[in-house]
Amino acid sequence: MTTISVLGIILSALSYLLDIFLLWLSIFAAPFKEPEMFWIIIPIWINWFFTEFFVEKHGTSFGNAISNGAIPILASLDWTRHLYDVLSESATKLTIDIFVKFVLSVAVLAYGIFVIVAGIMIKRIIFYIGRIRWVTYVLLMITPIIYNVIGLDIHSFLAMIIFFPLYWWVIEIFDRVTPEPRVYQEDS
Repeated sequence: MTTISVLGIILSALSYLLDIFLLWLSIFAAPFKEPEMFWIIIPIWINWFFTEFFVEKHGTSFGNAISNGAIPILASLDWTRHLYDVLSESATKLTIDIFVKFVLSVAVLAYGIFVIVAGIMIKRIIFYIGRIRWVTYVLLMITPIIYNVIGLDIHSFLAMIIFFPLYWWVIEIFDRVTPEPRVYQEDS
């Protein structure tokens, strides 16, 4: 292999990485393209902010993780309502795309129920899967797909998976540089 072809492969890979990074950023901006999404996104954002910085600054508790399980349940119900509206308003037939979106809604509903049940049964996994950062990320990434703003394709899912650590660490750094809430100072 020549140096030029290796350089071409590297540049192609970097170009693709940049493309899916921009796709990932567009997922966060998706509600501005479809304002109806704000009805579910705003409560997710508000809940995430208060829970992340005032409740889970040092991790989650069983009780908090259980309540975090309710959020995916509510989001999946909203997604199902939206998909039902799409089917009934436009007289659209059930396509594979809409069917997969219904499956995603059911999967997120099952995830929320699992988080609640695991918390009630005091399973240690709850400290990971019930953390608001995970819950919020899943909901923020899937909502634009359900509302048909972001495509249901491999590129979207790659962007979500590849850049999750970036999301995690940006929030973690912000979490560490923001001051401790008074409740933590009073408990110490």
